[in-house]
Amino acid sequence: MKTFLFSKFPRKMNFVTIVFSLAAILATVCVQADRNVKRSFSDLGCMGVFDKAKFARLDRVCEECYQLFRESDVLTSCRSNCFKNDYFMKCVDALLLRKDQKALDYMVNHLYGR
Repeated sequence: MKTFLFSKFPRKMNFVTIVFSLAAILATVCVQADRNVKRSFSDLGCMGVFDKAKFARLDRVCEECYQLFRESDVLTSCRSNCFKNDYFMKCVDALLLRKDQKALDYMVNHLYGR
């Protein structure tokens, strides 16, 4: 009976090792993704305070607009000048988000920061 218990010990250790390894890899990927978002933030000309949730919400508007029209320039134009442009406003209209206009304007101004 003791042999049976000890024969499973290495298997459990391997499982724990695999779980911790996967957790470490996942943490590394998440940190790298966060760096990419912050780099994208400054590349778009955003000079305000970085807020991941606000940035993600505005970026999602542009992503959905691209999905709607499937034109290559939509995504780039919508994001340009830190979302502070006419193209972004047209996307808001096209996606029927006028009811959210005030909140979206606040987010744009917060990220734009000028």
